[in-house]
Amino acid sequence: MPALCRERRIPVPVVTLDITHRVPFLDNKTFGDVGPYQLLEGIAYFAVDPRHVCNSRITDLELAPRNAAGQVCFAAHFAMLQPLQPERGARRLLCDVVNRGRKRALTYFNSASSSNDPTAPLDAGNGFLMRHGYTVLWCGWQADVPPVPGLMGLQAPEALGPDGQPLEGKMLCQFQADEGVSMFYLADRQHIPHPAATLDDPEARLFMRDQPNAPATLVPREAWTFVQLEGESGAHYVSLEAGFEAGKVYQLVYTTRGSRVVGLGFAAVRDLVAFLKYDSAAAGNPCAGTIDHAYAFGISQSGRFLRQFIHLGMNQDEAGRLALDGIMPHVAGGMRGEFNLRFGQPSKDVCYIIPELFPFTDTPQTDPVTGETGALLAHMQAAGSVPKIIFTNTSAEY
Repeated sequence: MPALCRERRIPVPVVTLDITHRVPFLDNKTFGDVGPYQLLEGIAYFAVDPRHVCNSRITDLELAPRNAAGQVCFAAHFAMLQPLQPERGARRLLCDVVNRGRKRALTYFNSASSSNDPTAPLDAGNGFLMRHGYTVLWCGWQADVPPVPGLMGLQAPEALGPDGQPLEGKMLCQFQADEGVSMFYLADRQHIPHPAATLDDPEARLFMRDQPNAPATLVPREAWTFVQLEGESGAHYVSLEAGFEAGKVYQLVYTTRGSRVVGLGFAAVRDLVAFLKYDSAAAGNPCAGTIDHAYAFGISQSGRFLRQFIHLGMNQDEAGRLALDGIMPHVAGGMRGEFNLRFGQPSKDVCYIIPELFPFTDTPQTDPVTGETGALLAHMQAAGSVPKIIFTNTSAEY
């Protein structure tokens, strides 16, 4: 992804859209009365004010480098399906919150085929969203998405300490394999890892459990080691001399160096949606004057992202404009994730650890363990920015 900052041209957080690819969708296939669509792809460049109240809940934003105007710059992949004749559209935008960098809305709304190849062409399926005139938006939000062609990610700056150096601190990784292995990657599902700060970290601890809630056994430090492979920038693996046993749960606590401001993913979704909904063609908005309402859909991990978006109250941009009019988190249960955490791993979905964050409900509840009281909607209600929300879960989530 190119440099984070572009020249600031407009007084909103989105600096510019760099549209690198604009083609007819499916060779100008017609969708009912709406007609053909076009596919736009490129990079969205952002600059946000770390002192603004709407950004105040983004962890470590105040520690990120700033440009000459005092703003924090970042960038994200974006893609969009838009009616070629927007006046025929429904004046509605659906933001499909990508899941580990992958587009999902056409599979779930259009019954389109699903592919594990992120470079595969989009399948319109039965054309439901297009026949109903929706503009469909995808925006990268996840800072640890690996640099694989076709995956949509976020390029976020690192938080820096008072000495201008990357932060160091403790973090946790959990591993489990269905067959014996000698090494584990220090990340979930081959995402960008948090490397060990040193190979011989004497304070690092490796624990083994028979199951998640079983008592932990400390693995002797001399029995395992961090590994830095040739050509890699740091120690990205942990190796156990005797091998990791199939089915066992391993938890590694170690010191890492470097922490991206992962919470900027919320600002990326908020500000890109608000830009497309409100701003002018002169500002570079390809949807200018054609969107009245915007909705977001996320499934599983991206559904948990939307639950945290709600909890953080991130629905108003720096101009006080409401980004999303509706939110639909699907099969996210009562969970959130490491989406706004120092040394955060947004890819992680390990239960019993960070996804199960209090509060769990829209209405106020009290945690019987800590005595803390809270509600998922509290910040949005205080700001008057509550959209319409539909939570959907299956028996698996319950």
